[in-house]
Amino acid sequence: MPLPTYLSFLGIAKETTKGTAVAASDYIPVTALTPQDTVMFLADKGMRGSQVELYNEIQGPTMSEYSFAGDVFPDTIGYVLAGLLGDVTTTGASAPFSHAFAVKNSGDGQPPSYTLSDYNTATTRQFAAMQFSEASFKFSGDGLLSYSAKALGNISTTTTKPTQSFSAVTPIAAWKGVVTIGGGAVVTLVDGTCELKRSVEAVHTLDGSANPYKIWGGPVAASGKMTFLAEDESQLLNYLNNSQPSLVLDFQQGAGAALTEVKFQMSRAAYTLGTIVRGKDYVAVDVSYDAIANTTDAGASGGYSPVKATVQSAKASGTYA
Repeated sequence: MPLPTYLSFLGIAKETTKGTAVAASDYIPVTALTPQDTVMFLADKGMRGSQVELYNEIQGPTMSEYSFAGDVFPDTIGYVLAGLLGDVTTTGASAPFSHAFAVKNSGDGQPPSYTLSDYNTATTRQFAAMQFSEASFKFSGDGLLSYSAKALGNISTTTTKPTQSFSAVTPIAAWKGVVTIGGGAVVTLVDGTCELKRSVEAVHTLDGSANPYKIWGGPVAASGKMTFLAEDESQLLNYLNNSQPSLVLDFQQGAGAALTEVKFQMSRAAYTLGTIVRGKDYVAVDVSYDAIANTTDAGASGGYSPVKATVQSAKASGTYA
């Protein structure tokens, strides 16, 4: 009998010791789950006097890759942001707490690791030591703020099914977003992306384990694309003049203790492409941008960061890192 897709769910938990799996402590609503265990087989091709090439496959190192996607829920997207950027500063004595995420520039520079628990209706597979390598956010005036994320970690193991529990927090309609460019409000943004990426490598050593010795994160970059109504040439001129204005995308809803927010602040956004587009009944301008590292967007660990992401929700200090 087939297994029903929509009984699947995803749990997550911050690890105390990197690589040691822990039971799910929170659950993320998702629209897509793509787990991939990888076993690297080592070919035995030693000639033995026969006209053949392959004599055996020896099990080599193991690892896993995990991708998931969905709408942005402000209380759980913080796991992805902390797992990619690493520097987390929480303020507030009661809900809503404000969590600011920036590139970690202290110690080993590595963000926290997480265990993902994937219930696939046959069993639950735990993916430990997961380090995030990518978080791509999408927004448009007629849709929800959404994202996709990728992580790298140890090969999965099975565990008992956890009891899933989801909060009452709702995703954010992108039309609620406030866009500020160069310090001024802009109301002509049609759609766009904000992509956060860092190189993540599985480092294998002779340590008696097929799993990676370390999952190592490299430098962080932020970039994206935006489409504006061409009511004037201001966005095109930001490209032509290399103005590098500040760019803030702020999505907020609710009030009081129920206030939730997801904000991306890039104090220097260099437009790397600007194109006038006439594919519809109105003229638009497509731009691409790279966020430039700066000290304004840095966190408590100092140094530089290309972006500062802020999440407000009822989650308290210590939730994400």
